[in-house]
Amino acid sequence: MRIEVSFKYLERSEFIDNVLEKNIKKIERRIKMFKKDSPIHISAHVEKNPHREQYFCRTQVYLPSKVLRAQEKGANFSIAINKSFAALIKQLDRFKYKLEAHLKKRREKASRVISE
Repeated sequence: MRIEVSFKYLERSEFIDNVLEKNIKKIERRIKMFKKDSPIHISAHVEKNPHREQYFCRTQVYLPSKVLRAQEKGANFSIAINKSFAALIKQLDRFKYKLEAHLKKRREKASRVISE
């Protein structure tokens, strides 16, 4: 898995790295079922508005069959990062549920054809 993090108008710090690492681990736990197929790429971009105290975080997860994206803003960078990853996790859970339901239906259909 490839992880890419970029910053704009913001210095990288240990605290930012800890917040990002905690959220990336949440994503990693949810994408275990995709790891066997092909490589997965996680991208995060954290940006500070240069004119006022406002932070933006854009995150993407490139899966074998889909790209999930989220963009959030907040009063500080940890809020923006947490909101963005929470939106991404919600999308990932929804996609995973749909994919598992599709695979289950496919297996049932295949077992019905074999038993007939």
